[in-house]
Amino acid sequence: MIIIILIIVAICLIVAAFIYIPKYLEEEQRVRDNSTSCKQYREFLETAENWNKIGDTVQANGVYSIAVDLFRRGKCTRVH
Repeated sequence: MIIIILIIVAICLIVAAFIYIPKYLEEEQRVRDNSTSCKQYREFLETAENWNKIGDTVQANGVYSIAVDLFRRGKCTRVH
């Protein structure tokens, strides 16, 4: 009887983990994406794309490097 109760409790814990852990991780990522580093990452990435459109690849590569650094530092959702 105790074994059955332990198995049921274990199954309930596993199901709860599958439900709540992804929600927790998504919320954590949303918080990181709203950080200053991630906002700057998206702005610098857009600026690099604009420099590329203009034709100044040297400037675009420099700005892109800054964007990638901010991406790594902020652990942002990948846009590039």
